[in-house]
Formats: sequence, structure tokens, C-alpha cells
Amino acid sequence: MLPLGLLLGWLFPQQALVLKPLAKVFLQASQIVVMPFLICELVVGFGSLRPGMLRTFARSGLLVLLGLWGVGGLVVVLLPQLLPPLVTSQFFHSGLFERPEPVDLVEVYLPDNIFTGLAADNFPAVVLFSAVLGVLLQGIDQKQALLQPLEVMRQLFARLNKLVARIIPFGIFALTALNIARLDWPQLLRIQGYFQLSLVAFLLLTLLSTAAVLSLTPLAPLALWRAVRGPLVLTASSANLLIALPMLVQNLRQELPAAFDPKRQEPDAVDEIAPLVSLGFALPTLGQVAALWFIPFAGWYVDQPLKPAATAEMLVTAIPASVSGLKAVIRQELLSHGLPLDLLQLVYINGEWLYRFEKVLALAGLVVLAALVYARAVGALQLKPLRLGASLLATVLLFLGLGTSARAHLARSLEGTYSNDRKLLALRSATGRSQPLSLQQLQSQPVTLAAILRRGVLRVGVRADGLPWAYRNSRGELVGYDIDLVDGLARSLGVRLEVREAALDTLEQWLDSERTDLAVGGIQTSPQRAVRHQLSQGYQRVHLGLVVPDAKVALVQNLREQPLQRPLVIAVSDPQLLGGELRDQIRDELVGPNGQLSLQLLPLNSKQEFFSPAGLARFDGLLTSAEGGSGWAVLHPRTTLIAPFEDRLASELVWAIAGDDAALRRYINAWLEREQARGQTEALFNHWVRIAG
Repeated sequence: MLPLGLLLGWLFPQQALVLKPLAKVFLQASQIVVMPFLICELVVGFGSLRPGMLRTFARSGLLVLLGLWGVGGLVVVLLPQLLPPLVTSQFFHSGLFERPEPVDLVEVYLPDNIFTGLAADNFPAVVLFSAVLGVLLQGIDQKQALLQPLEVMRQLFARLNKLVARIIPFGIFALTALNIARLDWPQLLRIQGYFQLSLVAFLLLTLLSTAAVLSLTPLAPLALWRAVRGPLVLTASSANLLIALPMLVQNLRQELPAAFDPKRQEPDAVDEIAPLVSLGFALPTLGQVAALWFIPFAGWYVDQPLKPAATAEMLVTAIPASVSGLKAVIRQELLSHGLPLDLLQLVYINGEWLYRFEKVLALAGLVVLAALVYARAVGALQLKPLRLGASLLATVLLFLGLGTSARAHLARSLEGTYSNDRKLLALRSATGRSQPLSLQQLQSQPVTLAAILRRGVLRVGVRADGLPWAYRNSRGELVGYDIDLVDGLARSLGVRLEVREAALDTLEQWLDSERTDLAVGGIQTSPQRAVRHQLSQGYQRVHLGLVVPDAKVALVQNLREQPLQRPLVIAVSDPQLLGGELRDQIRDELVGPNGQLSLQLLPLNSKQEFFSPAGLARFDGLLTSAEGGSGWAVLHPRTTLIAPFEDRLASELVWAIAGDDAALRRYINAWLEREQARGQTEALFNHWVRIAG
């Protein structure tokens, strides 16, 4: 079913979508069995433990877990050293304003209501609760009165799981076909560095896990394969290890006693596999530790590589927090290491591969945990030095060979591949309309609705540094969100559109002397601007952000934890944003109400000044809208857009209108309101800012 699903998803992606209901039924049916099955397993398993087995679990199990975490952490430290240099920058996305909730391990393991934990699929909490019940049950004289009916329920759920298992091949077929059909191949090519080196890590850790079992226990390779093949395929196809746990427990119960204790000298030891596997799943797994290499990968992706010592330090805090989910811990670590939080979008881009990488390696770690602890319990641990030595040597050679090859291949394939700047400059009008004419003569003329209709021309001044609202593309055409929008207004009026570019202060002078009718190009509203000119209603909500040189991202994002001993110098291209109130708000957002920061907001004539070598050296950041700043960061990939103010410092884009004709302002506002209601402004935002499609 796996190769059939691959073929269907590859050759007929549209047709594969009809399998979505089958995949959903399979996942729902598989998951509904797991929690009650494992609750019974844990209570019965811990309640029936032989004397001394809890101590064996604590000693042997903890030792094995620490070994797995250590090996996974070593891979996380070593793997980024294989990454070649990379230049990149991303387009705007709404996740830029997301902030992580602090990871609360107490809440993860001890929710205030165990039934809430069940409803939320809080596996760690359910496992801990059930395990504690089982341990406490050992001290009750009448425990058999509860264990016997629970044993019957355990067998009942086991039979139910076997019933569900009959549809596993069909579920694997549907899931595989759907996942292949949904793959975004251009994105996959862009992040091939993560994919390739994750594959190297997967091979290394799989080899080490296999070597640990085969070199320290009497389990044969064929028996090991029989134990893991079903859970492996199910986990890889569904990216869900939870639904494979019952099958894994059942397979281990069949294979381990036959290999480790053939005469069944320890007949009850097999019943202790289920609670051991469940506890191992509730704690940080090998897969979760290995998946944390995404943090140094993210640093490399924005040309801010973490040093090995910083990566090792990250693991100390990230491993315990990983039980709350990869997304939560990745958010937290990106922030603490001064990496742009917009890198979270890579988690979603890499989602299909990342979660399979994590879950399959978690499966390997659980097999190692169960096999070694069980072997210790029945006295079957045996060291095979030659096999272990050969496996370690093969691992080292594999790392050196595959790692060197992967680095060389990535360096070749990624050279000159950054293309977001070309993609931005290749954009043309979203409406397919022709270029507006150039405004040749700047003459003072009355600006009223009637005057514009009489002359048949709408004169518009365009902000020269208005990317992506207005800019010159690679063809030399004047394009952008505002250009398309104002062109629609001219067509609505039935007049010709003529435009002329200039700096913002020059545009305002033209409005004062009525040499243009409108000024457009990403102009934010402000009280001072409203006093000087008529303003249209807001047509696009924007949020203040900072474009920061890559080398200064950590400095700006960590001002609360690492106070700056000099003034923070921020460039501002719009003088209307230099008010004292905004200065105080920015300071509070960066360091908190009680923090100390000397903040300098310095005006620029044009944003281009900031991106010059002298500007990047002088300034710590450029204050602009996050929606517009993303385009500038794309054109200058050695800079990064960050949103330290989240979505709290919001504003509206407006058009400045010359004169004081109320009829013209009412017409413009009514037309803008209609365009918003029709979804035209949202479509323009997707085209020019999100660069959708």
C-alpha cells in the first residue's frame, strides 16, 4: 500500500484528494483506541509490578533515557557544522506577530482536571496520572478486585485495536497518497539543506539505535525487524506515533521474551513492557531531542549560525520543554537566541518531514528503551564488543562521508539560488492594466472633484521609497499595491492617470501648492498629517516593525535581558512618526516600562539610505511597517524584518489629498470602502505583500 500511495499521489495528485475521508476515518478510529488502552495498560502494569521492578525502572530506564538524550544532543551540535553559507530573506506572513506562550511543565504534567487532559490528548498528563494510580495500587491489599476487571478491559481494548488494525493498509495508502499530492516541490527544494541533513541524522541515529539493541541484547536482526516494521510504517505514513503504540507494545511482547527469556524464567516481566513504553513516550523522546536541530538550522537559514556552545546551552532548556510540543519549544528558543520569530514559518513548510523525522526516531528510542530495560530485568544484557565497535566505526564513517558529501552538494546547489528578490521585482500589475502615464508638468491647478473630471486627468504623486506599495520592477515599470489601487480610482472617475515619483516631503509640498491631486505609496496616517492635508479613510491596516542588519538582530531582540550600554539608533523615513509618544511606546515595547534604554530616532530622506553600507553600520534598525519592511528585507537579504512590538503598534495607510474639496474626499472614501467590501484590497495585499501564488 505504501508504494501504491506514493504512485497515486505523484501521478494523480488531484484524484488522490478523494481519499481524504478514508484517511480521516483511519486516523480517528486509530486514535480513539489509544488512550483507554494505555490507561488500562499502565494501571494494570504498574499495579502488577514485581517487588523491586520500580527500582529497576528508575535506574535502568533513566540511564537509557539519558544516553538517548545525550546521543541526540550530540547530533544536534554536530549537524549544523555541515551547513554551507546561505543568503535568504522571507516575504511577509501573519505568523510574524505570533509570540510563544511560556512552556509550563507543571501544567503539561499536572492539569487541574485529568478529564480536561484526556479531552485535550495531553498524553504526558494521562500517563503520569495512570502510572501513579498503578504504583499506589501496589499498597492496597484488595488490589486484585480492581486489577481483574481492568485486565479484562485491557484485553477488550487490545481486541478492538486488532479490529482497527485491519484497516491499517488502507489508511497507509490514503495517507501516503495525500501527503505526496500536497507536497510543495519548490519549497522542498528551497529547504533541501534541512531535508538532507535530517536524513543524515536519521540514518546515524537509526544505526546507533539498532546497534545498541543488537550489541547489548540477544535479539536477532530479523526479530527486531518483525517488532518494528508495522509500527514503523504506520508512524511514517501518519506522522503519529501515538496510534502505533499499541501495535509496538504487542510486537515487543511477542519478540522480546522469545529472544531474552526463552524458558520464561521471568513470566511476569513481559507485562511490564507496556508501562515502560508509555512512560518513555510521555518523557522527552529521542525524536524530540534530535528535532531540536531545527534551532541551529534556523540560525543558519538567516545567516546567524549558532556556535556549538550556544547549541549545547539551548539543549539544556529545550529538552525538558519539548514534551509540550515542538512548535512551542521552537518559538521559545528562537526568541531566546535572538533569531527572527518569522522563521516559525519554516516549521510549517517543513511540517510533513519534521514530524515524521521526530516520530520515527522517537519510535527507535522507545524500542531501545524497552529492549535494554527488559534485558536488564531478566538478566539478558550481554555486550558484543566486535559488533558494537563495528557499529560505532560505521557510524563515524557514515557521518564523515555523508556529511561531507551533503555539505559539498548543498554548497553547489544553493549557490546563487536566492530568488525572492527576483520574484518581488518580477511582479506586474495584479489587475493586468497598462502602465500609468508620467506626469510631465507640475502646474498649480484647483483640486476638486469637478476640476478633475473637467481636465480628465488624475495627478498622483508617488512615494519613491514606497516598496511594496509603489516601486519600479525589473522591467522599469512603476507597480505596486497603491498603483493598482489608484489606477482603479482613475477608471472609476473615467479619467486618465498620470503619476510622478518623489520623496515624501516633496510630495507634501506638491500637495500644498496643488500641483498634484493625491499622494500615495504606503503613507501612514498621523494627527500632524491630518492637520496639514485632507486624508482618505484608512484602506490597509499595518503594524510597525524593524528592519535590522542580520548581525544586530540578537542585540535588538534581547534588550530586556541584555541592556545596551549605548544609545539604540533607529532610522525613520517618515518624520511624522517621530513624536514623543511613539518614542516612549517603542522604548516600553523593547525594554519594558521599567527598563533603561537611550533611544535615538533619526530621520532619513529615503529608506535607501539605511541600506547603504554606511547606513547599515550606523543604524541598528529601520522603523517602518512590517508589511512594507518585509519587501525591503527581501531586496536586501543581509537584513531581517523583526516585529518586537507584535501587533500592538498598528496604523492605517491613507492617501493624502490636496485642497479642501469635501466632495472629492467623500468620493474617494466611498470608493475605497466599496473596494474593501468586494475583497479587492485583500487581493492586492496577497499579491504585493504576501506574494501569494
